[in-house]
Amino acid sequence: MTKKKTTVNKKTITKNAGAKSTGAKSTKADLLYPLQESFEDEVFALVNQEREAAGLPPLARLEVLFEAAEAKAQDMRDNNYFDHISPTYGTPGQMLTQFGVEWTAYGENIAAGQRTPALVMEAWMNSPGHRANILSPKFTHMGVGYAPGTTDSRYRTYWVQEFVRL
Repeated sequence: MTKKKTTVNKKTITKNAGAKSTGAKSTKADLLYPLQESFEDEVFALVNQEREAAGLPPLARLEVLFEAAEAKAQDMRDNNYFDHISPTYGTPGQMLTQFGVEWTAYGENIAAGQRTPALVMEAWMNSPGHRANILSPKFTHMGVGYAPGTTDSRYRTYWVQEFVRL
């Protein structure tokens, strides 16, 4: 796994784990933004719009990837970290395996602080490493996770994209 450059803009950061082959829980009352599954669906649609514009096939939706991505976003929020290596799940590849995904290649994009799907996609598309994952022809499936921040978390939002080739 390789890390790409981290971009920091006040309380907005993004990190990317390049493609690789072969605490306390919050309550809804503590959330700064409401849970919005439509945020995840919107990011998924925006990714496929970018792929279509680049002449690439769309990524297929895989629910287990959405579950893993959401778990990772919540884990970053609840355990107060921002990294591809999770104290709970390990590397993205280890996490995907724990969720039962039989991947042959994977990639992960993470971001924090962006308030909307459009803003997080703009940040990812302006970062060469994130853009490479989004537009990689080797990936076939994707899932998106979103977790709103809490009064105790470092960021207001947490975003995760999990990409795989099965």
